[in-house]
Amino acid sequence: MPLPVHHPLSAGAAFLAARSLPLRALFLTFSLGLLAACAPLQTENAAAPAVSADLSSAAPAAYVYRVSPGDELNFRFFYTPSLNTTATVRADGRLALPLAGELPVAGLTTAELSTRIETALSATVRRPQVTVNVMGTGSQRIFVGGEVSKPGVQPMLGGLSVLQALSVAEGLKDTAQPRHALVMRRGPQGERQVLKVDLAAALSGRDPAQDLALQPLDVLIVPRSGVSDMNLWIDQYIRRMLPFNTGFSYTINRNGALQ
Repeated sequence: MPLPVHHPLSAGAAFLAARSLPLRALFLTFSLGLLAACAPLQTENAAAPAVSADLSSAAPAAYVYRVSPGDELNFRFFYTPSLNTTATVRADGRLALPLAGELPVAGLTTAELSTRIETALSATVRRPQVTVNVMGTGSQRIFVGGEVSKPGVQPMLGGLSVLQALSVAEGLKDTAQPRHALVMRRGPQGERQVLKVDLAAALSGRDPAQDLALQPLDVLIVPRSGVSDMNLWIDQYIRRMLPFNTGFSYTINRNGALQ
């Protein structure tokens, strides 16, 4: 005998109908109604969270190395080799050089730093031409967080793309929403930038441009999916608050009754 098809009922009709059902059917009706009324259902097709208006989503220019605290720099003077030295940029973004004194250097390119040193030495040194070489750096790292298997800090040795960073982080979790990943970074003038990245398109090869080249101190964030948020909400506010176990099973006999 085929089972009857039931259409959605009003609250009163559902209650009257439920009175004639066994206890398990009554519990099933109650649970489904509670979840439909209360759970903040979201789907993978939901729009991505809005980015604050003060953040720029425009792609920045090609990466240029800039001096940062912790960087170890070597200075070679062409005409006065006695001034050759190595110095480390302090936490306050300054370093001290013979005859030039303390100079603010954080945020400068190596060419800009060379010009600043030559200007500072021009009154005391004849032809103070200098070349700046980077021996070591404390800023060559990125940060990966969110729904990845191994979040944390990654060293940036040479170029590093989004997919390479994701590989080092051991891939995405099942709860990830790869289509709405974000890369947060600082621009040349210290402005905040947020770049949207579709990891699903990059992983499938559908849009290779989504495999963005990362810059030092970038932060890659992979958000949680809407379905995962719903499951977490149900677990926190429904399953753990009910005074009984919801993990039951049931069968329907030939007469259409629950067992």
